[in-house]
Amino acid sequence: MAIRTIVRLTPAKPKAGENFKLQVVAQHPNEPGTRKDAEGKVIPAKYINQVEVYFEGEKVAEAKPGPSTSANPLYGFMFKAEKAGTFTVKLKDTDGDTGEGTVKLELA
Repeated sequence: MAIRTIVRLTPAKPKAGENFKLQVVAQHPNEPGTRKDAEGKVIPAKYINQVEVYFEGEKVAEAKPGPSTSANPLYGFMFKAEKAGTFTVKLKDTDGDTGEGTVKLELA
């Protein structure tokens, strides 16, 4: 199952040299493997364990979340606006399911 991924920038159009935040929202249950269902059976672990951020095809940030991450997590990364371009964020979970989202950086 694909991971629904939404990517946004705050502010949406930063000025050159200004810091901005890239935020990633992932629609994912992030099961840690420690909870039980109504019948008492352990729900298998399934969580996002890889977040990669690319700018114009070059990896610029990476995170390795663990099983304690909440459902539908929000990840944030700070950058300095230097030039316009496209960010691509790639997610992967422990089952190998993936998600991808993009956002264009436009300078004010």
